[in-house]
Amino acid sequence: MSEIKHLPYQSEDNYFVQLIPDVQFTRFPNGSSLKMNILRPVSHIPLPLIVWIVGGSWVDVDNYKHVPVLSELAAQGYVIACIEYRTVNKAPFPAQLEDVKTAIRFLRTHAGEYGIDAEHVGVWGHSAGGHLAALAGVTGSQPEWDARGDWQGVSSQVTAVVDFCGPIDVQADFQTEYELPVISLLMGGPIRHMADNAAQSNPVSHIQAGEAAGIPPFLIMHGDQDEMVPLRQSRFLYDALLEAGAEADMYILEGAKHSSTGLMTRQDVMEAVSRFFAVHLKGS
Repeated sequence: MSEIKHLPYQSEDNYFVQLIPDVQFTRFPNGSSLKMNILRPVSHIPLPLIVWIVGGSWVDVDNYKHVPVLSELAAQGYVIACIEYRTVNKAPFPAQLEDVKTAIRFLRTHAGEYGIDAEHVGVWGHSAGGHLAALAGVTGSQPEWDARGDWQGVSSQVTAVVDFCGPIDVQADFQTEYELPVISLLMGGPIRHMADNAAQSNPVSHIQAGEAAGIPPFLIMHGDQDEMVPLRQSRFLYDALLEAGAEADMYILEGAKHSSTGLMTRQDVMEAVSRFFAVHLKGS
């Protein structure tokens, strides 16, 4: 049984936050498993859920990263789950998206245990995590994804998405001299030979113009000095969402680079995220 640890933080809303570490949400036939850290406010009523997907170029997944700042958001009245997913040296795409959806289904299945309002689920990620958050958002109405992995038969659809500078179209900017070995690992081979998988990994390919039903509201943030993921990657997603008639806001952050720490220590950024989730998960 996971040990409950109390974090030394209390907000104006008077929610104390518990850290429930290393909760296993799936196990694979080879004996490996994936875990999550759950930040749970002490509350007598179910609270909305935010699933946090850490970045790290799909190769470095540290689900303890940013727990302090995420605990501040949790104290505003959210259960936050910081999840792991398989890295590309273990499995190529779409394994990472399958893991995100498995985590969401696990949390819905155990909503009563963790004090979750299962009808209000947001997903938020940075960089590679932003890519997976966007994919989780636009594939929620595609039932075939919920036939993969554990906890099948439970929906992985989400209510709101926050994407921090996620790569969207790997065929547009991550080939030739810019292509890193990690992209080939993600695709299961060189992009030029994996066009179908590259297209499936692109959230835009899952958005049908004029069919916004099932697509949750998006908040997209990207620094204008991002040295890792070109700003136009977020524009690809934003433009496709608007064309489909979906609700989306995009913030271009002046002077901001790619670092998640740099973004998440900006007061204006975190206030915007807080407002977005308050509107779309709490209706306030």
